[in-house]
Amino acid sequence: MQAVIKAIGSQAFSGSEQMVILFGETATDTLKEYSVVQRFSEKTTLQLAVGDQIKIDEQSYTIAHIGPYALNNLNSIAHCTLVFDAFPESDPIMNGIYLEPHKLPQIKVGSIIDYQAHGASEHGA
Repeated sequence: MQAVIKAIGSQAFSGSEQMVILFGETATDTLKEYSVVQRFSEKTTLQLAVGDQIKIDEQSYTIAHIGPYALNNLNSIAHCTLVFDAFPESDPIMNGIYLEPHKLPQIKVGSIIDYQAHGASEHGA
């Protein structure tokens, strides 16, 4: 399933953190300021798993860990945090999807995020 980047908040990449906070278009203006806004091309329920791929434009990433809240939030409000860093044993981001390689992608309005889940199932729009 694919999503297109519709907006990038002014504070989305202002820190030194190796992460991207994603939200859908229904996020509040305050959240949008710190986030990358995505719109899914279709209505599906993603069942991502460790080992699945997320491709951002031409850069492919492998999922190393999925936080316990990430899939529910991704499916309900298009929200998760993509983390381009090693998974910490203590205090991980509960809404995080940890990716390898640990290289922050270049994201722009119009970029495509391709969630290449082996277990994606369609539920019609």
